[in-house]
Amino acid sequence: MAATPQPIASPGVSELLDVLADSGLVLRSQGVPPRVSLLSPSFYDPFSPLEGSRGGILLGIGLHPGDPETAGVIRQAAEAGFAAVVLKELQQDLGGLAEVADQAGVALLVVDDEVGWRQLNALLDSALNASAGGSLSPLGVGDLFALANAIAAMVGGATTIENLQEEVLAYSTLADQPIDEDRRLGILGRKVPYLPENAGQYASVFRAQGAVHIEGVRPAMDRLAIAVRAGNEALGSIWVVDANASLDPEAGLALERAADIAALHMLRARSAHDLARQHRAELLRRLLNGGDDAALAAEQLGLRDSGPFVVVAFEPDLDHAIEMTLVRLLDLVTTQCEAHRQGAHCVLIGTTVYALFTDTAESSFAALEALVLRLIERSRASLAVDVRAAAGPAVRAASEINRSRHDADLVLLMLASGRSPGNYASAGEVRSRLTLVELAALFRTTPRLMSRAAERIREYDAGSGTEYAKTLRTYLDFSRDSARTAAALSLHQNTLRYRLKRLREIFGVDLDQPEDTLVLWLSLHLQEMA
Repeated sequence: MAATPQPIASPGVSELLDVLADSGLVLRSQGVPPRVSLLSPSFYDPFSPLEGSRGGILLGIGLHPGDPETAGVIRQAAEAGFAAVVLKELQQDLGGLAEVADQAGVALLVVDDEVGWRQLNALLDSALNASAGGSLSPLGVGDLFALANAIAAMVGGATTIENLQEEVLAYSTLADQPIDEDRRLGILGRKVPYLPENAGQYASVFRAQGAVHIEGVRPAMDRLAIAVRAGNEALGSIWVVDANASLDPEAGLALERAADIAALHMLRARSAHDLARQHRAELLRRLLNGGDDAALAAEQLGLRDSGPFVVVAFEPDLDHAIEMTLVRLLDLVTTQCEAHRQGAHCVLIGTTVYALFTDTAESSFAALEALVLRLIERSRASLAVDVRAAAGPAVRAASEINRSRHDADLVLLMLASGRSPGNYASAGEVRSRLTLVELAALFRTTPRLMSRAAERIREYDAGSGTEYAKTLRTYLDFSRDSARTAAALSLHQNTLRYRLKRLREIFGVDLDQPEDTLVLWLSLHLQEMA
């Protein structure tokens, strides 16, 4: 007697979101998420009645969260049997719509504004189709090889799928498709061979929104390449050999469609190690940002009794933050720092890579600085990018880690402005200048602290082209030594005396008043830092 086929269990919204982690799709409503059907998502059409199958997903294309009609559409979707409605936030408060969704019994999902509806539809469609086999369990590497073969057949060239570390995850094996030495070496070593042109080629791929034609440096063949993304997050790239430079725009469109499918595969192929690393990175961000939950983050990272702590910040010198370069810099810093010390933790925040070192005794600081200098050199050699680095002060408690990061950021600002020479400095070396930087920020927010005489002098110089402010500041810098001041300004001492006399006559400057002179000198310095 044949067994009765069991119906395939529909995945829950939460299960679906776990698979699509980091795709830019999040659950905003608070109710118990319903289960969704295995059918493709539906598109909202304001000119047609809502007709959804039980458990369907409605993509709210064109629905603005601020329009009163949107709440009605959510209610209608629930009545039509939809399990979830997807909206874009568009800088609106969605709290009211989340309440409407909870009352109606439908899940409200929100996707990042930058994510295209076409890409989201492809990701959802692929996830639902994959679950038709009975579960949303992770795909194996073999699935990526099958995908590479499918792309090679569809686009018309030998294909490789890479992660952000330029490691070859999978490659096509179709016969009679030409390849070159670069591809052969990449497959043998499962890693893209280093070439001087790599940085520029990857940068162009990750800057583009679609497929890019890459001209090969002979004898290498041309490539058609595309970045693989889940929402705003880059996951890797796909490269197709264009042996005769014959792949047409249709091939590019086919590759773009394939990239959407590859995103799902790569998301689901992430190992538990990668997920744990992402969790640690999020905890480290919270710890570096400070705030009420910093102590809890330190506890979860096991850092409560691991001081002293030092934060080192690395910032690439880029006109525009290039996604691929930042990821590769993070990998380089992480690898070197973890090799240097087991207790190192690294994370990318914005365009800066932060490394947190634990158990940093004063005697080991020289070795830490040597590591930072080596990283600057290796970044220039392997990534073709100049990097500035700054070390914050050592702090004893985990609750003070944010202060070390704050000072490291200030040192980076000084290095970027050219006020300190070289590509590296520590907070200890420039402590006095850091104090001035913080005082300048305080004076900007509290103008009454600024010396009125300094303000009048600056305004006068700006209107008449004189240099009274520079003259007076230099004179005070040299402890009112006329000979040294005149030499530093390339002036005759009589000229200097005349300027000092005019300062007293025009602005009422009395250098015999110690308190006034101190505030005046400080204000003149801070004006230069504004």
